[in-house]
Amino acid sequence: MSTTDPARDLPAHTCSWPDPAPRVQVREHSPRPGVTVLEVIGEVDLLEADAIRNGMVALLGHGRPERAVLDLSGVGFLGSHGLSAVVRSSQAAGAAGVPLSGVTGPGNRAVIRPVRMTGLDRVLVWYPDLDAALDGSRP
Repeated sequence: MSTTDPARDLPAHTCSWPDPAPRVQVREHSPRPGVTVLEVIGEVDLLEADAIRNGMVALLGHGRPERAVLDLSGVGFLGSHGLSAVVRSSQAAGAAGVPLSGVTGPGNRAVIRPVRMTGLDRVLVWYPDLDAALDGSRP
């Protein structure tokens, strides 16, 4: 008498879930000579935090600007992994000898609140908007 395993007799099916659509966009631009901005738009949590880290690595690898600005004014959610990415970006910029500042966006509680609560406002100089950051005037 032979026994068969019904699970082995079934045809193999593969099931794959589509990757979720990215909830963050990262764009690098240079509004002034010597200044490069890494603009982040969207929601930054576990899955999107690498976009900030990878964007900063690319920014620092493109001829090392005199100054770098991390513009989070378009961020609607900044989770703990996003905050860690900001810290790592600051460390990478420091190691490369590039001053890094940040932009929260005027009244953007999604960024301002976690930055203040975690003490990141003592790690980087933050500005309310990109114009202030480009001018370099202390907030």
